[in-house]
Amino acid sequence: MRHRGNVAAGFLMGMALLGGARGEATDETAAEAKNEIVVFGGASVLDASRSQDTTIGMPGWTGDRWPAFPDIQVRTETSLGGSALFGARYSRYVKGRLAVEADLAVAPMHDLEAGGELCLEGSCFGRGMRGPRTRNLTAWHYGAGLAYDITGGDVRPVVIFGAGGVSYDGAREASTDFVLRFGAGLKVLFGRVGGRVDVVDHLVTGHFLSGDAEHDLHATAGFLVRF
Repeated sequence: MRHRGNVAAGFLMGMALLGGARGEATDETAAEAKNEIVVFGGASVLDASRSQDTTIGMPGWTGDRWPAFPDIQVRTETSLGGSALFGARYSRYVKGRLAVEADLAVAPMHDLEAGGELCLEGSCFGRGMRGPRTRNLTAWHYGAGLAYDITGGDVRPVVIFGAGGVSYDGAREASTDFVLRFGAGLKVLFGRVGGRVDVVDHLVTGHFLSGDAEHDLHATAGFLVRF
């Protein structure tokens, strides 16, 4: 009986040690997951516009009998709306919960619309009139930055800060503009996979259309893989 008891005790101790070793191996495997890739989709919420006033002088006779024609003001407005958004992001944890991120995204459905009105002696006509067609622009967004997981575990709020650029295709006056980024997100992890949602403000410091700072809000959700 004593021999059987010793064998049982040894067996239990061995199982405990094996379980502990497996736990340590699992912890080490989890700790080695320093990389993340996210494939995402969402929306680029943008409302940029440019207005321009042009005065057209009409020739006419001067004098009491034939007064000159009044000047005509032509007011034009060009606006750029939002688009669907698709892209991918790579993250590398460099220290604790701090990660360096880089991403590339495309917004292929921005509508560039033009319209205007005519004004004569304070009276305007055609207010809100749009041109006969709109032009489709594609925006390429790219950049890098830092992301910090506020908490550990399977549900992780994230704060984001970075910089990058945006290039527009489809407009003669389009250019590449510098962008500052700041926002927040949320990760939900299920082991090596999970989901992530982000809301990030892309501040275009000198937008090609307006020449001013414009806020391009990116709201995205995606599938996450850790390795």
